[in-house]
This record gives sequence, C-alpha cells and structure tokens, in this order.
Amino acid sequence: MMNDLKHLFLLLFSPGKTWQKTDKAPCATPLFLNQFLYPLMGITAVVCFLGYFFNDISLSRALQEAIIEFVKFFGGFYALVYVTKVFSTQVLEVVQPESRIKRFVGYNLGLYMLFDIVILIARYFYSVPGIVDFLPLLLAYVIWNSQKYMEVPDQKSILYVVTMTVLFLAIPMAIQKLLYFLMPGVI
Repeated sequence: MMNDLKHLFLLLFSPGKTWQKTDKAPCATPLFLNQFLYPLMGITAVVCFLGYFFNDISLSRALQEAIIEFVKFFGGFYALVYVTKVFSTQVLEVVQPESRIKRFVGYNLGLYMLFDIVILIARYFYSVPGIVDFLPLLLAYVIWNSQKYMEVPDQKSILYVVTMTVLFLAIPMAIQKLLYFLMPGVI
C-alpha cells in the first residue's frame, strides 16, 4: 500500500513520468484493489464519519454520510472501469487490457479520494473558501499526462482528456446525488 500511496503522490507532482513508470511496473490487479484502493475508500469514509465529532451532526447522519462516501467511490470505480473500457474501444479505437484500465481508473479515483480527504479535514478545522471544492479539477492535468499510458491517438487527445475528466467528476457525483435522493433525512 505504501508504494501505491507514494505513486499517488508522485502523480500529483510528475504525472508524465509516473505514468511511464506505472506502465513498466508489474501489478496484480486484485492486490492493487485489495491492498490499496478499497482501504483508501474506507479511509475516505472514516474521515467523512469524523464529521460526527467535529460538526454538530447526529450519529445516524454521520453514518449515512460515510456510507454515501464509500459507495460513491466503490460504485464509481466499477462504473468508470466499464465506461472507460467502452470509450477506449469504441471511440479511441484502442483495445486496452482490463488490468491497465483498472489501474488507470484506480489511481485517478485515488487522487479524487485524496482531494476529498483533504477538503473534509480542512473543513473540520478551518473555515475554507468554496474554491477548495474545485481541487478535483486537477484530475484533468493527471489525465492529460496519461495519454501515452492509455495509448491515445494524437488526433483524439482533447476528446480523451475532456471526456475522461468529465466522467471522473460526474459519475461519483451522480452516485452521491442518487444516494442523497434515496436516503431519507440526508440533504
């Protein structure tokens, strides 16, 4: 997990080189999911649950928020893997191994979770401006630098970056909004 976490931080500061290293490093997908991505989803949910201690919310509300946070990323991962596979095959006309797609989605979603954790913790201790909510837009930069890793044709690079960025931001948010709608008492 520490190696993957280090990899995640390197994606922020040097995404081009990090994606190249990712391509060369062997990785067992179940190991990546079980030892890195799922625990990171759990940590994100726990940080969300900490709102019970730092904000004036009820225990049931904090639990609902934590469940929504976990499901948003868990469901988002599998939805994004499917959509990325279809987009890569149908639009980009590039056949990708599923392990590569899962790592691509996993690391980008991991960054999104990291941004979410930072935003939540900052809000617990400080009165932060609303501009912080735009932190996940940094995914566009990381996705832009992943073009070689995902073997994107040059003529479709803008389409790839815009589409993937929108999907990575919209799918988890749509799942979150759906769960807010379905769970009673959650705003």
